[in-house]
This record gives sequence, structure tokens and C-alpha cells, in this order.
Amino acid sequence: MMQRLTDLYSDTYYRFKRAIFLSVGAVLLGVLVFAYLSNVQIDGGTEHTYLTLDVLFYVFCGLLPVAAAAVGFYVYVYRARRKLWLQRFSKSKLNTRVRTFDVVLAVVIGLFCVLCIYPIIYVLAGSFNQGADYSVGGVWLLPRVFTFENYQIVLQDEDFWTSYGITIARTVLGTASALVFTSIVAYAMSRPDLKFRRVFYWINIFTMFFSGGLVPYFLVIKTIGLYDTFWVYIIPGLYSVYNMIVLQSGFKSISSDIHDAALIDGAGEFRIWWQIYMPLSKPVLATIVLWVAVGHWNSYFDTMIYTNSEELQSLQYFLLKAIQTSSMTEGMPPEMMERLSSQTLSLAAIILSIIPVFCFFPLIRKNFASGIMVGSLKG
Repeated sequence: MMQRLTDLYSDTYYRFKRAIFLSVGAVLLGVLVFAYLSNVQIDGGTEHTYLTLDVLFYVFCGLLPVAAAAVGFYVYVYRARRKLWLQRFSKSKLNTRVRTFDVVLAVVIGLFCVLCIYPIIYVLAGSFNQGADYSVGGVWLLPRVFTFENYQIVLQDEDFWTSYGITIARTVLGTASALVFTSIVAYAMSRPDLKFRRVFYWINIFTMFFSGGLVPYFLVIKTIGLYDTFWVYIIPGLYSVYNMIVLQSGFKSISSDIHDAALIDGAGEFRIWWQIYMPLSKPVLATIVLWVAVGHWNSYFDTMIYTNSEELQSLQYFLLKAIQTSSMTEGMPPEMMERLSSQTLSLAAIILSIIPVFCFFPLIRKNFASGIMVGSLKG
């Protein structure tokens, strides 16, 4: 009972901490954004636009005292919680001393985070900058001439939405089908009573290191009728040996007594796989879903090699063509070309393409690390 109360208290504290940080961060971000927009040149901005931005800036400034009070309350709760822990444990057990290695590690991780985040900031700044001004150069952190025109042009492009739909369809259908197919094979390979299990295992391992090559694979795709069809995105990606091994390790971590008890109760292998092993392997399944979905979303090579139709091009291949050939500015009137740039249009399309990934990752973040650990315990 006491352990449950302790766990509930800790969970409530971390939820409270996250809510405080998110709220304060949103207020500070709003102040900085509207302070910047109120003082930067906006392409096509009117006096009413700047007046609205000033009002929003003052609204967020008015929320700053509330944010400061929330931070103060959090500091009070943190100090009270720390005092309670110091009463229960000695300082030696808490190990509160900051070591040199910890400082160096924090600095290195901070630099790595900056290296990861800055490319996104650079692309975001360019996507909101006027095309003609961006061509001059020097836009590294913030837009110099703010505009939404790049996003308006991209959102009106029919080819962009077609490729977006193809990528969403292949990601959803390809991930679901690959998860079902791979998990079935992994379940069979996890059963010690499977005949010729070792032979099947080494055949799978062989295919991880040796393949027929691109040209024979292309000929196979064309011979079986998958060339220039939507199914060329789905069927070849149904099975991955590496994902099967990870899933197999996760299934092996489940006690065999559960399998035997289900068999005694009259359940078949298919029902045991679907109703017992799959629900008990959610962390591993979430990890596989992330790998497969991101692979489908970022794929462009299969579009370039195995399709020839404009209606089947994926989103990443559309972006590749937009960057290499400036296809998004084709057919535009001269007066629009004076303000727009193919570079800023491509940057706006890139930002729009990564939004679903940002929304998808937090949904499975909790299970991702534990899924990798479970899948790596047994081979």
C-alpha cells in the first residue's frame, strides 16, 4: 500500500512538473515570437497586422506574472520534496555531489542537441522568409522579411497533396501489414517446437548479408507486375529479418507457461498470437512501428526506381525534385517570381512534411526505449 502511494505521489509530481514547464515555455515562446513579429518587416503587413501583433504581445506579457508564480510554486514543492528525501536518506546515499565528468557530459550532450536542432531552425527561418530577400543570403536564425506566402504556394500545389496522400497511405498500410506479417513469422520462430526452426533461422540470417543486387531485384519487381503500381511500396516491405529477430526476442521473454495454459484452455496458435502475445509485447511492437513508419515516410529511392507515374510519387521524392529542379516555381507569372524563390518554397514543403513525424513520435515515446531493451535481451 505504501509503495502504491509512493508511486502515485511520484507520478503526480512529474505530471505537475511537466505541466509547469510546458505552460511556462509556451508563455515565454509567445512573448519572444510576438515581440519579434512586432518589430520585423512583414511582407504585405498592414497597420492592422502590427496592431494585432502588439496586442498579442501584451497579452502574453500579462501572463508572465502567472508563469513566474507557477515557477515559484514549483520551486517550493521541489524544496519540500528534497527536504523530505534528505530526512529519509543520507546525503551519501543520494550522491548529490556534481562531478567533473557530469559537467563534461552535460556540455557534450548540449552541443549535440544544438547540432540536431539547428538544421530545423535554419529550415524554419528560411521557410518564413521572403524568397527574393532569402536569395541575398544571411538568413541563419530568424527570417529577415517575414511572410506566409511560401506556405500558401505550397499548400495550393496539387502535386504536393498527391504525394502527401501517397506517403500517408503507404505509411499506414505498409506499417500495419509489415507489423502483422513480421510478427507472425517472429511468433513461429520463437516457438521451440517449430520443425526445422534452426534451418529457417539461418536462411533468414543469410538474406541479411547477401542479396541478388539491384538489377535482378528490379527484374523480379517488373516480372511479377509490381512495377509502377502502389503495391510496390507495400509488398516488398512486408518482411524484415532484423525486425523479426527483435520481435522474436520480445516473444521469447514471455513465459512459456502462458502459452501452455492457453493451449490447455483450447486456444489455437493464431488466437494465442493475437490475443496474448501481441498485447503483452506492446513496447517491442511500438519500436517496430516507429522504425517501419519512419522508413516508409522517408523513402524516395523506391519511387525513383520502381515507378514512372507522377501520381505515384512519394512526398520525399517530390521534395527531391523540388530541390534539384526547382519544379515548384514552374509556370508562375513573372510578378510572383520577383518575390518567390524555389529554395524557400522547398524549405516550406520540408517543414510541412515533418509535421506528422513530430506528432507521431510522442505517442510511442514511452514504449520506445523499453521496447529496444526487451528486444535485445534474448537472441
